[in-house]
Amino acid sequence: MEESVDFGVLCLLPPLVAVVLALITKQTLLSLFIAIWLGSTMINGWNPVIGFVKIVSDYLIPSIASKWNAGLLVLVTMAGGAVAVLRVTGSAQAFASCITKSVNDSKKGQIVTWLSAFLFSYTEPCLILGTIMRPITDAVKISRAKLAYILDSMGCNLAAFSPICSYGPFITGLIAAQFAAANIEGSEWGIWWRMLPFNLYGFFAMATVLLVAILKLDFGPMYTEEQRAQETGKLMADGVKPLVAEKKQELPETYRPTIWNFAVPMLCLFCGVFGTIFWTGGVGENGILGSFGKGDITLAICMGFMFSAMGAGLVGTCTGLFSPVAAFNHFVDGMAELIFVPFILISAWSISSIAGAMHVGGYLAGVVELYLTPKLVPALVFVFGALISFSTGSSWGVWSIMMPIALPMAFAFDLSIPFVVGAVISGGLFGDQCSPISDTTVMSSTGASCNHIVHVETQLPYGLTVGFAAFCGFLFGGWTGMYWASIPVAGLVLLLALAVLHKISAALRARAA
Repeated sequence: MEESVDFGVLCLLPPLVAVVLALITKQTLLSLFIAIWLGSTMINGWNPVIGFVKIVSDYLIPSIASKWNAGLLVLVTMAGGAVAVLRVTGSAQAFASCITKSVNDSKKGQIVTWLSAFLFSYTEPCLILGTIMRPITDAVKISRAKLAYILDSMGCNLAAFSPICSYGPFITGLIAAQFAAANIEGSEWGIWWRMLPFNLYGFFAMATVLLVAILKLDFGPMYTEEQRAQETGKLMADGVKPLVAEKKQELPETYRPTIWNFAVPMLCLFCGVFGTIFWTGGVGENGILGSFGKGDITLAICMGFMFSAMGAGLVGTCTGLFSPVAAFNHFVDGMAELIFVPFILISAWSISSIAGAMHVGGYLAGVVELYLTPKLVPALVFVFGALISFSTGSSWGVWSIMMPIALPMAFAFDLSIPFVVGAVISGGLFGDQCSPISDTTVMSSTGASCNHIVHVETQLPYGLTVGFAAFCGFLFGGWTGMYWASIPVAGLVLLLALAVLHKISAALRARAA
């Protein structure tokens, strides 16, 4: 395989084809497969036959072989099983019937979903939160596209602010490597903490969810989705299918789920997650916070799903709803229901491998270096980081590429290191949230039971708006050296943009009516 070939600007073709085809055909898996085939063909001397054969041997199988990727596949499959057992025991219905007494409109439903995400700040809450909140958001007529948007916004963005998940140690490791390379003494965790206010995209992406909910500032395709849901009760447009087919569970007429149907599985979930984190992270040696940094988060979530399913199965068995064997069968059936999602994830990772082999990140990073001047460093680092992350669907990959470029320039030009690191992190988060080939985006569509392309189309205007506001903040801070002022500047730009776009959407809908 000729991976050393310099494709130049042509290296952007496979990820662009994946995105464009997905938006045109509405077929995520087909679009990804064609893009992988194109990339494999280009890498293998433009031979489409060899390229087709190499899809499996060089990309699909190696993607599964990665420990991280394999763990995520198991996690998603376990999630399917846990969700199925929760569904047949009426766990979500029990929670919904309890909370909808106070959460009785769309605004409250969105705010409660936003707040609930912080309970899962130790990891990305896309799957867990979607399963718990979907009956509630359905009851108050929140569209599936809006739920998917909330899950995605509170996924990677929230995890990047959390010191008790894998994101923090990974980022600090990259910072420490650059300090060591430059022979500079400094605390990588100190830089991480000081960077948090300058993670403009992550902060304002989460804040936008709350602003949109409170002020009802929907716009673009999301405005249409929400208006239809509120007026007709249709959470998805006619003929639109969710990423994973949703099954409605009818409980026996004589069976009345109680809050215990929800509380026991959730207690088991948290015990499984935190117990595994403390065990694998050596809580006795490293302390509570240290165990989160050293623990196996993926294993912990898998155990959480298994414990939750066992708790739900125990409740169902003890209340006479089904037998233990039936509970296990429900778990297995649930895993089978999500079989489509692992294929999409494997394909998304394969296109990321294609992008890596064709040096997409290196090409865009080279463009950055050509046009950077000291005052523009933070803004352009953010822009090109966003482009790379959108093309590859990976925030961690972007951080690995951009941190060795951005930090040496921050040292050389005497720029604020936390501010520049914030630009790097923000750029990666944009693509992690908005790219149709990001695993976070796929899991958000799954958790919300939303059509994947509809989720991408309705979320992207919000992501671009927040991205523009973040760009203005980084441009202002880099140009003036008034780094703290970049936060209110970005916030002001965001508020104005949201208000204007909402008015435009309302006017267009009124004109169409």
